[in-house]
Amino acid sequence: MRAWLAASAIAIALTACGGGDDAAPTTTWPDPPTDAIVKPTESGPVKATLAVWPPRPSLGDPLYVRLTVEGKAGVTLDVPFEHDALGRFRISGFDQRHEHAADGGPREIRNYALDALASGRHRIPPLRLTFTPAGATEPVELLTDEVPLEIEPVPATRVAAELRPAHGAIDPVLGEASPWPWILGGAGGVLAIGIAVFAVRRVRLRRAVVARATAYERAVLALGELARRGAPTEGDADAWFVELSAIVRRYLEDRFAVRAPELTTEEFLREAGRSPELADEQRAGLGEFLERCDRVKFAGWRPGADESLAILAVARAFVDQTRAIETHAEAA
Repeated sequence: MRAWLAASAIAIALTACGGGDDAAPTTTWPDPPTDAIVKPTESGPVKATLAVWPPRPSLGDPLYVRLTVEGKAGVTLDVPFEHDALGRFRISGFDQRHEHAADGGPREIRNYALDALASGRHRIPPLRLTFTPAGATEPVELLTDEVPLEIEPVPATRVAAELRPAHGAIDPVLGEASPWPWILGGAGGVLAIGIAVFAVRRVRLRRAVVARATAYERAVLALGELARRGAPTEGDADAWFVELSAIVRRYLEDRFAVRAPELTTEEFLREAGRSPELADEQRAGLGEFLERCDRVKFAGWRPGADESLAILAVARAFVDQTRAIETHAEAA
């Protein structure tokens, strides 16, 4: 939460100081090196490129993520900042830039500085953005590719490294200040927190109702768009199945309030399985579906065109079945 507040404060400060779309950022961020992990994703008039470096960081190393989104002239981009969208990493810095390409199209750049909290296998989940093509009225969703990462343990050479020096001595008169400013500030803070909690609960309640009502429509729209594109080729199977599993994950998150985009497949299944609205048969089918998607992403499995479309049909059937449960529960 503190990382999100810090990142949001940085973003607000940069927006306030930067002015218009062509303003230069106030912080200099490193450019991706030649060995950075680069994942481009294109959809119609928009191309999103995700760069992550270093490719094999050790625990304690700074980790950088740059998202660059470019659209053709007339396209409107919406690239939101989501504090929980980058998996099991703490966001220690954030920067955004608004530019224009040579043809007048928009270019959005988002820089993230991340800290890994543990070694082992991690992933940068697919990042979500939307765009509205020129002349269109409805936005289109685009998801970047997932980026798996292996965070190495702290090297033995760093174990005996010298600790950073202290920031300075504590003010000796700190404890002698009048307590009244703190008392009045605390009382005002408690009142403000109470008002904020009440307002946040009302907003969350409204959003939860809307999310439950529209989760099915969004999932069906996204699955229909994927079906219209047809079965994947061997070269784009990874991206196709990442998008398919992300559609189902997002549907489950919105439908059953499972807000956990950073979880592995096993952890995600355990979390989703806690919902009493899911039958045992549906839990088993969901596990088999996600396991097939993981085999494509991590084991190099390449199903044929008919089998790929059959897996897509399984996802659509799961969404239809759970939507029927939602309608019944709400009618009761």
